[in-house]
Amino acid sequence: MFSVGDKIMYGGTGVCVVQDITRICPAGSRDPREYYILKPLYQAGTIQTPVDNAKIPIRGVLTRQEAEALVDSIPNVPAIICTEKNLSALRNYYKDAMSSFECRDLVQMTKSIYAKKKDAESRQKKIGITDEKYLRRAEELLFGELAVALDIPMDSVSSYIAHRLGNLEKMPE
Repeated sequence: MFSVGDKIMYGGTGVCVVQDITRICPAGSRDPREYYILKPLYQAGTIQTPVDNAKIPIRGVLTRQEAEALVDSIPNVPAIICTEKNLSALRNYYKDAMSSFECRDLVQMTKSIYAKKKDAESRQKKIGITDEKYLRRAEELLFGELAVALDIPMDSVSSYIAHRLGNLEKMPE
């Protein structure tokens, strides 16, 4: 269980701060349950979610050491380009790839779409809107967590990665 003030990853919302832990009686129930009251760092609003929520992944934010190790591992994460032409199937592929909300999966997805983008550019083409949407979403989640773990601004994460890897593998801006 997390404590008030902890920074956590809450599914597709990303980094949130636990503002409070309270007991709420859900609609249609007589038994109160413990709920986290979460404040997203990079979005507006407040979220109430059961402490024992089994539907949405909740985990602690990476430590600085884990974040540095993740960044160091980026060159070893393979890029797997999805060449699916059917938009529904492509969306499902990306949704499945993001469903764990784990950093390594987000790195792989980001690298894969970036590789697809570079390949398309080499042929004077562009990637599709679906690819762009999921690239931005994966970056938001990944860079948001890395920014918190490394205590740097979110817009500095790409430069941090490039610098740490000696400009060998720059993540997309």
